Amino acid sequence: MPLTIRINLPKQEVNTFYSFPDFAPPEEHCRGLACYAARSLDPEAWKKAVAQQPPTYCLGKCYAGPSSTLTGGAPHVEVRSRKAIVLRHIVDGPVKSLRDYLARGGMRGLERALSMPQAEVIDEVKRSQLRGRGGAYFPTGLKWESAMRQAAPAKYVIVNGDEGDAGAYVDRFLMEWDPYLVIEGALIAAYAIGAGRVYFYIRREYPGAVAAVRRAVEEVREAGYLSPPLPSELEVHVGRGSYVVGEETAMINAIMGRRPEPTPRPPYPTERGLFGMPTVVNNVETLSSVPWIVENGGDAYAELGFSRSRGTKVLSLSSTFSRPGLYEVEFGVSLREVVYDMGGGVRFGKLKGVMIGGPLASLIPSEELDVKLGVEELRAIGASLGHGNVIAFSDDTSVADMLHEVLLFASFESCGKCFPCRLGTAKLERMFSKGYLTEEEAREAMSIANTMAVASLCGHGQAAGQAVAVTLKKFWKEIVR
Repeated sequence: MPLTIRINLPKQEVNTFYSFPDFAPPEEHCRGLACYAARSLDPEAWKKAVAQQPPTYCLGKCYAGPSSTLTGGAPHVEVRSRKAIVLRHIVDGPVKSLRDYLARGGMRGLERALSMPQAEVIDEVKRSQLRGRGGAYFPTGLKWESAMRQAAPAKYVIVNGDEGDAGAYVDRFLMEWDPYLVIEGALIAAYAIGAGRVYFYIRREYPGAVAAVRRAVEEVREAGYLSPPLPSELEVHVGRGSYVVGEETAMINAIMGRRPEPTPRPPYPTERGLFGMPTVVNNVETLSSVPWIVENGGDAYAELGFSRSRGTKVLSLSSTFSRPGLYEVEFGVSLREVVYDMGGGVRFGKLKGVMIGGPLASLIPSEELDVKLGVEELRAIGASLGHGNVIAFSDDTSVADMLHEVLLFASFESCGKCFPCRLGTAKLERMFSKGYLTEEEAREAMSIANTMAVASLCGHGQAAGQAVAVTLKKFWKEIVR
């Protein structure tokens, strides 16, 4: 049966999905959860964020929150791992041009990849045990292998630059300060699976990243990199205000001109993705790790980290820390080391807890900070790693109020396609709006949250449900009256 793909729907039908389809306020104030945690640092700025409609959720300036589009400055950047991999260039400042990138050793990974058969490149990535850094942590090599094995007339690579998690800003600065590294990783991925085209999808809240990537693409094209056996084209798409579009099937729909709603899997994008063809979707940090792996070998990468979490991870520490910034660490460090040794503790008040991978993540109480940074280790305590965004909450925050803020976000950003998420986020938001729950309400909230966690179509509703259920259980005495 021939494959029929409906694209380029009527403009209005698509536009109603987005918060900012064809306009933007002259100044936008961030209402992301990192800025909420820092609201006491600038109450007036937070009031403006709450008043703004539609809201802007995360500008990627979480190191300086509460922030707006006029907030300047740059984060502190530090490497705490034995090997500098993702931040190895920008720890010394922005890469100014392709010539500068080449002078710093750039494109060596691509050169080595081109000297190897495609299957060997994938085997190198598999040996590294690299897992996607976008939140799901699926093995990157297995994803590439799945796409490579498909027989199809065309294949694609999508660079997911829609870093929408409040508190995360590593992808923003990789694209702004080192876009050539991201492009090199994408070209290696495209070569490995046999893709003829690469698409960047970058969130609208990152105009600096959009400009930097577009400029870098032109330099790479002029330098002759876009020719067989590499892709013939790199195309940049800019988001229009949606959190759910960061989910890979929703992003594929967005690029195809559809309403960017998630779709059920299987089939997986590596089997049937963009325009019905095999597609690999990797986030920015994942692809930024690839050139080092191919140049130095997968085994060298796998020597870093611990347990099933190998290599390094960049953590984005929010402005509620005394020393916010980007820190590249090896998996296996404790959260206590992250909070106090790197972050210098909470900037004001007393630490109540930290959230990693939020805003749809549970709050980790201070007594659990000895847990090690690892995917399975965090999951074991009901937490997540996500993008590695770390938000510190001081004792000026009510956990019930914090969950209400999370649910305002979750309900606003829900695409509405599945009932558990659409109805569950709205119901829970109303329940938490008064700042506490009765015991009967708490039991009902737990039931709704658990249903969302197992029955929602995509990670948005699933993560929101788990965040509420775990946080409610751990902070029951504070929330329930």
